[in-house]
Amino acid sequence: MTVDPYSPQAIWGRELRHYRRQAGLTQARLAERINFSESLISGAETGQLAASAAFAEACDRELDTGGTLLRTLDFKKAHRYPTGFAEYLEVEKKTSMIRWYEGLCIPGLLQTPDYARELHRAGRPGDTEEEIEALVATRMERQTILTGTTGPTLWALVDEPVLRRPVGSSKIMQAQIEHLLEATDHPRISLQVIPFDTGAHAGQTCCFILLTLPGGTTVAYSEDLTGGRFFERPEDLEHWLLCYESVKSVALPVKQSAELLRRIMKEEHHGSE
Repeated sequence: MTVDPYSPQAIWGRELRHYRRQAGLTQARLAERINFSESLISGAETGQLAASAAFAEACDRELDTGGTLLRTLDFKKAHRYPTGFAEYLEVEKKTSMIRWYEGLCIPGLLQTPDYARELHRAGRPGDTEEEIEALVATRMERQTILTGTTGPTLWALVDEPVLRRPVGSSKIMQAQIEHLLEATDHPRISLQVIPFDTGAHAGQTCCFILLTLPGGTTVAYSEDLTGGRFFERPEDLEHWLLCYESVKSVALPVKQSAELLRRIMKEEHHGSE
């Protein structure tokens, strides 16, 4: 596993190693004393594994650091995004058109706060409520690019199972579907649904976003569990553009997509608690 040696997590790990060696302890001996595994200590020192507050506190007590390790663990509060996403946010602010295919959840720019909160809770089980709320606030702030008069055009393609997957309560899902219907009234927002009975289609291998800048340059962005990356080479972009158009070709037209949203709203699992 390749680790950025200058990432906050890696720097924190080197501090842990410094204090451990200063105390004259091996990783195995420290593990015995604090009742955490040797593999965790090794992974934390190399920046490969994230440290918890409880682990940092135990190390502080045993290594007599004066609480340094726990205090410096505050870097986690600022590390809100996966690798590459901070750069994506800067590009997103400058785009003239966003084309988004999503097969896992409602696109972030169209989520309600409650829906976003449930997603973050599920995807980041180690985060505190304060950290979750910070992520939700950031996501809501992103959506302001769509409310102005000069923002980008958004074309969203969403798989039907995304709309039917319960995230949180029925009330949360109903509000989310209502929000999608309201959003599609915006002149620069279009939503098309890929119906469930379409079967296999080109987008099922990966969710992705195409961002077009004012000068006409287009880049693609995609994420996995460890972070996201941009694709800018012409040969790569040709693949992403072809994939998007292929998915769009099997999606319902905008009007029929809105009708499907209304039908879903009437279903029992969205209409009651």
